[in-house]
Amino acid sequence: MKRFLTEILLVLVLLAVCGGPREGRELRQIGRTLDVDLSAGTLVRFEDSHGGFHGDGKSVAEIAIDDLEGELAEAPGWRPLPMTDSAAQAVRLCEEEGALVEEGVYYLYDRHSDSADPYDDSQLHERHSWNFTAAVYDSGNGRLYFYEFDT
Repeated sequence: MKRFLTEILLVLVLLAVCGGPREGRELRQIGRTLDVDLSAGTLVRFEDSHGGFHGDGKSVAEIAIDDLEGELAEAPGWRPLPMTDSAAQAVRLCEEEGALVEEGVYYLYDRHSDSADPYDDSQLHERHSWNFTAAVYDSGNGRLYFYEFDT
Protein backbone atom coordinates (compact mmCIF):
# COMPACT_ATOMS: atom_id res chain seq x y z
CA MET A 1 0.00 0.00 0.00
CA LYS A 2 2.82 2.39 0.87
CA ARG A 3 4.46 1.77 -2.53
CA PHE A 4 1.12 2.39 -4.31
CA LEU A 5 0.68 5.76 -2.55
CA THR A 6 4.27 6.70 -3.38
CA GLU A 7 3.70 5.92 -7.06
CA ILE A 8 0.48 7.97 -7.13
CA LEU A 9 2.27 10.89 -5.50
CA LEU A 10 5.06 10.63 -8.06
CA VAL A 11 2.54 10.70 -10.94
CA LEU A 12 0.82 13.77 -9.46
CA VAL A 13 4.14 15.58 -9.08
CA LEU A 14 5.07 14.76 -12.69
CA LEU A 15 1.71 16.05 -13.93
CA ALA A 16 2.18 19.30 -12.00
CA VAL A 17 5.71 19.78 -13.36
CA CYS A 18 4.73 19.05 -16.97
CA GLY A 19 2.22 21.90 -16.89
CA GLY A 20 -0.93 20.55 -18.46
CA PRO A 21 -1.99 19.88 -22.03
CA ARG A 22 0.51 20.22 -24.87
CA GLU A 23 -1.44 23.01 -26.59
CA GLY A 24 -1.18 25.21 -23.49
CA ARG A 25 2.55 24.57 -23.17
CA GLU A 26 3.16 25.40 -26.83
CA LEU A 27 1.13 28.61 -26.62
CA ARG A 28 2.98 29.70 -23.46
CA GLN A 29 6.38 28.96 -25.02
CA ILE A 30 5.57 30.84 -28.23
CA GLY A 31 4.13 33.71 -26.17
CA ARG A 32 7.33 33.92 -24.08
CA THR A 33 9.47 33.85 -27.22
CA LEU A 34 7.51 36.71 -28.80
CA ASP A 35 6.86 38.50 -25.46
CA VAL A 36 3.11 38.44 -26.16
CA ASP A 37 0.15 37.03 -24.21
CA LEU A 38 -1.36 34.24 -26.32
CA SER A 39 -3.56 32.74 -23.61
CA ALA A 40 -6.73 33.67 -25.55
CA GLY A 41 -5.45 31.88 -28.66
CA THR A 42 -6.11 28.43 -30.05
CA LEU A 43 -3.27 26.39 -31.48
CA VAL A 44 -4.43 25.38 -34.96
CA ARG A 45 -1.21 23.74 -36.12
CA PHE A 46 2.21 23.01 -34.62
CA GLU A 47 5.15 21.23 -36.23
CA ASP A 48 8.63 20.95 -34.76
CA SER A 49 11.61 19.18 -36.32
CA HIS A 50 14.18 20.40 -33.78
CA GLY A 51 16.09 17.75 -31.92
CA GLY A 52 18.40 16.85 -34.75
CA PHE A 53 22.14 17.46 -34.79
CA HIS A 54 22.91 20.35 -32.38
CA GLY A 55 19.19 21.19 -32.15
CA ASP A 56 18.86 22.04 -35.84
CA GLY A 57 15.37 22.15 -37.25
CA LYS A 58 12.36 24.34 -37.65
CA SER A 59 9.16 25.05 -35.79
CA VAL A 60 6.00 26.23 -37.50
CA ALA A 61 2.80 27.18 -35.70
CA GLU A 62 -0.52 28.74 -36.59
CA ILE A 63 -2.57 30.30 -33.80
CA ALA A 64 -6.11 31.63 -34.09
CA ILE A 65 -6.35 34.80 -31.98
CA ASP A 66 -8.35 37.96 -32.58
CA ASP A 67 -7.55 41.57 -31.73
CA LEU A 68 -3.82 41.06 -31.19
CA GLU A 69 -2.53 43.81 -33.50
CA GLY A 70 -2.85 46.56 -30.85
CA GLU A 71 -0.72 44.59 -28.38
CA LEU A 72 1.85 43.75 -31.05
CA ALA A 73 2.19 47.39 -32.09
CA GLU A 74 3.56 48.07 -28.59
CA ALA A 75 5.81 44.98 -28.39
CA PRO A 76 9.50 45.26 -29.36
CA GLY A 77 10.52 44.13 -32.84
CA TRP A 78 7.08 44.17 -34.48
CA ARG A 79 6.71 46.18 -37.70
CA PRO A 80 3.83 46.88 -40.08
CA LEU A 81 3.56 44.86 -43.27
CA PRO A 82 4.81 44.55 -45.95
CA MET A 83 7.85 42.54 -44.89
CA THR A 84 11.35 43.30 -46.09
CA ASP A 85 12.59 40.97 -48.83
CA SER A 86 14.97 39.40 -46.32
CA ALA A 87 12.18 38.68 -43.82
CA ALA A 88 9.94 37.27 -46.56
CA GLN A 89 12.76 34.98 -47.68
CA ALA A 90 13.23 33.84 -44.06
CA VAL A 91 9.56 32.90 -43.80
CA ARG A 92 9.81 30.96 -47.07
CA LEU A 93 12.74 28.98 -45.59
CA CYS A 94 10.35 27.74 -42.93
CA GLU A 95 7.33 27.20 -45.11
CA GLU A 96 7.36 27.35 -48.91
CA GLU A 97 3.89 28.84 -49.08
CA GLY A 98 4.69 31.15 -46.19
CA ALA A 99 2.12 33.39 -44.62
CA LEU A 100 0.86 35.40 -47.59
CA VAL A 101 -0.55 38.18 -45.46
CA GLU A 102 -1.33 41.67 -46.69
CA GLU A 103 -2.81 43.26 -43.57
CA GLY A 104 -1.07 43.10 -40.20
CA VAL A 105 2.38 43.13 -38.62
CA TYR A 106 5.49 40.97 -38.67
CA TYR A 107 8.45 40.17 -36.41
CA LEU A 108 11.93 38.92 -37.14
CA TYR A 109 14.60 38.26 -34.51
CA ASP A 110 18.04 37.18 -35.72
CA ARG A 111 19.45 34.82 -33.05
CA HIS A 112 22.70 34.17 -34.91
CA SER A 113 25.84 34.70 -32.79
CA ASP A 114 27.24 37.12 -35.41
CA SER A 115 24.17 39.37 -35.31
CA ALA A 116 24.99 42.87 -34.10
CA ASP A 117 21.32 43.92 -33.92
CA PRO A 118 18.84 41.04 -33.64
CA TYR A 119 16.00 43.14 -35.08
CA ASP A 120 18.00 43.99 -38.23
CA ASP A 121 17.49 41.37 -40.94
CA SER A 122 19.86 42.88 -43.52
CA GLN A 123 22.65 40.36 -42.84
CA LEU A 124 20.39 37.37 -42.19
CA HIS A 125 21.18 35.60 -45.48
CA GLU A 126 24.86 36.58 -45.64
CA ARG A 127 26.09 33.88 -43.23
CA HIS A 128 26.78 30.15 -43.39
CA SER A 129 23.81 29.32 -41.12
CA TRP A 130 20.45 30.64 -39.94
CA ASN A 131 19.14 31.02 -36.42
CA PHE A 132 16.05 33.21 -36.31
CA THR A 133 12.54 33.60 -35.01
CA ALA A 134 9.88 35.10 -37.25
CA ALA A 135 6.16 35.72 -36.91
CA VAL A 136 3.41 37.26 -38.99
CA TYR A 137 0.06 38.39 -37.60
CA ASP A 138 -2.78 38.47 -40.12
CA SER A 139 -5.12 41.04 -38.57
CA GLY A 140 -7.76 40.47 -41.25
CA ASN A 141 -8.12 36.77 -40.36
CA GLY A 142 -6.99 36.78 -36.71
CA ARG A 143 -4.11 34.36 -37.32
CA LEU A 144 -0.59 34.41 -35.94
CA TYR A 145 2.01 32.45 -37.88
CA PHE A 146 5.15 31.58 -35.90
CA TYR A 147 8.46 30.29 -37.29
CA GLU A 148 11.78 29.27 -35.71
CA PHE A 149 14.65 28.11 -37.89
CA ASP A 150 18.03 26.77 -36.73
CA THR A 151 20.82 25.35 -38.86
